[in-house]
Amino acid sequence: MRALAARNPQAYGLLITGLGVLVFVPDVLVLRLVGGDLIAVAVFRGLLAGTVSLAALWLIGGRFPSFAVLATLPGAIVVLMQGFGLVAFCAAVQGTSAANALLMTATAPFIAAVLSWALLGERIGRTTLVAIALAFAGVLVVAAGGLGGGRLWGDLMALANALALACFYVALRKAGRQDMFPALIAGYFLGAALAVPLADFSPMEGRQILWLIVSGAVILPLAVGLLSLGPRYLTAPEVSMMTLLEIILGPLLVWAVIGEDPGRASLVGGAMIVAAVLGHALWALRSPEAEAA
Repeated sequence: MRALAARNPQAYGLLITGLGVLVFVPDVLVLRLVGGDLIAVAVFRGLLAGTVSLAALWLIGGRFPSFAVLATLPGAIVVLMQGFGLVAFCAAVQGTSAANALLMTATAPFIAAVLSWALLGERIGRTTLVAIALAFAGVLVVAAGGLGGGRLWGDLMALANALALACFYVALRKAGRQDMFPALIAGYFLGAALAVPLADFSPMEGRQILWLIVSGAVILPLAVGLLSLGPRYLTAPEVSMMTLLEIILGPLLVWAVIGEDPGRASLVGGAMIVAAVLGHALWALRSPEAEAA
């Protein structure tokens, strides 16, 4: 793997990011299979992911990792957004369809573009503005469907998760090459702590506990670990295109396994969001000049 990274960094980035996305694909389905109060699930999910990630860092590095990055502004933002996003995503999956939870999350790069413009003074090109308009038109269509289906609260939580992800992206961009993995670990534990007062802890069956371990100890730390490495070797448009796999395959997997129909509004609005992300990524990949247009 190291030889591939040195010989062909883009291929390595595509491989690592693709693996991370594929690990994340069954995440919503596994949360559905855990069932129960997903805010309580968020507590155990955060504790498991944080513990596994901490153990992995210690085993790989041979020593306890330094958490000095938490004292920096980007590090603090990463911790807060990781913690809040952990709870918001579980609340979204509980309150709306799998499709809506993932589709709203897909708007995060566009929210990040707006935040980067407002906070970092980065320019938003015309193509990005068009993509933002199309994506949020899709969000309105999805949310309108949620009004009639009792999913509005879940849709709002999914949008809040997208906002947390956007702030997370901006903080990482501001941090540059600074190692943020310790901040991710702290964010897992913070998310667990935030969820405790809101959780309804009920006894779980053995099957639920097994799926919970898969979710918190395998899917979350492994996927986030891979996705924190891969994008270092890829451009933002390439990352956006890769993450579309989860947005498309995740709801289809839930639909195939447990028969959860996302509904017409989600399909129409989702198509608009996917078209915005895919179209913007393809345009930006043409050349650096096209990305800024």
